[in-house]
Amino acid sequence: MGQSVPTNIPDDEQLASLLQLRCQWPDQIAAIDAEIRDRFLQTHAIVVLDMVGFSRKTLEKGIISALQAIHSLRDMAVPILEQYGGRIFKIEADNLYAVFANSDLALHATDQLLTRLNAADVHVSIGIGYGDVLVIGDHEIYGNEMNLASKLGEDIASDDEILLTESAHDFLSQSTHLFDIFTQEISGVTLTIYQLQRR
Repeated sequence: MGQSVPTNIPDDEQLASLLQLRCQWPDQIAAIDAEIRDRFLQTHAIVVLDMVGFSRKTLEKGIISALQAIHSLRDMAVPILEQYGGRIFKIEADNLYAVFANSDLALHATDQLLTRLNAADVHVSIGIGYGDVLVIGDHEIYGNEMNLASKLGEDIASDDEILLTESAHDFLSQSTHLFDIFTQEISGVTLTIYQLQRR
């Protein structure tokens, strides 16, 4: 490669520099991509949690009450997800994003979380993906399974549903859970989606 990028600068700056080199040195794209993967590629289960009815709550009760509901959700969700090995990498408005070492931990944690939230009359929708992602610093993750988990959790899952991508389901090791399977087209791609049957 024509120029090296130092590793003692923040991850987001490293990535920006490597992407800039990718534009400047088109004949070195394969080598630059390999360096990006070497520095940032990790394999995780990704959990995307979306609070149900936030916009409606805001209209009905006002923004302060809605913000209080978000803070209450965070106070309940974060300790449970962390208890089962999750790492929270982003909290944004009424969405919460976490990574786990594998699909089994992600599924067990979110199933336990839904039980706890429902007991407090709090309702969320959850998407789980699993695969290779680019982890940039502590707060940004990019990759196909990240995108799919976001689509499932934010757009497709209904109240109190946990939806898994095909990859997240296929990498469950010894799951005794039962799933309903359906397909849905997203952005021109037909996906197989696994909905957890909750007891």
